[in-house]
Amino acid sequence: MKNLKSLLGLVTLALAFAMSGPKAAAQGGGPGGFGAMLGDPAQRAQMQVNALRDSLVVTNDAEWNVIAARLLKVVQLKSDSSMAEIAKMMAPMMAMMGGGMGGGAANLLGIQPDRAADALQQALDNHGTLEQVKAALAKFREAKKQKQAELAKAQDSLKEVLSIRQEATLVASGYLE
Repeated sequence: MKNLKSLLGLVTLALAFAMSGPKAAAQGGGPGGFGAMLGDPAQRAQMQVNALRDSLVVTNDAEWNVIAARLLKVVQLKSDSSMAEIAKMMAPMMAMMGGGMGGGAANLLGIQPDRAADALQQALDNHGTLEQVKAALAKFREAKKQKQAELAKAQDSLKEVLSIRQEATLVASGYLE
């Protein structure tokens, strides 16, 4: 019963994420499974960017085109990170239900599996040697560091074209640090 409640909590979290772009859930798309309910990730990100235009108070189309291109990159990277975190939280429940890792939760959510996370989990599940676990952990940390650096670079690029008010709006919305 406790496991069922945990799984329902994770599914609720994933649905809450999907509701951040309400039209995305209705459009379908994606590779199937629960991910299809969330819609195509690129379409979902574009809808989030379009929805932010009003709160950023951008009326000039030329200005918006510059901001939108950079904002889209940030939204995509943040979305990928959020969905990957949800997949990691779902993975133990899927393993208990016979789904294992191997991208099971990621596939269910319609995202690319995190190979470094899968390799680390496999080393743990297979009771790998200390050296195997250390190597998988180092690769996982390096992959995570690279993703964080890519996001920071995209956020810095976006900040270059924002007013202070726009930057504050995106910080408050969680898109910028």
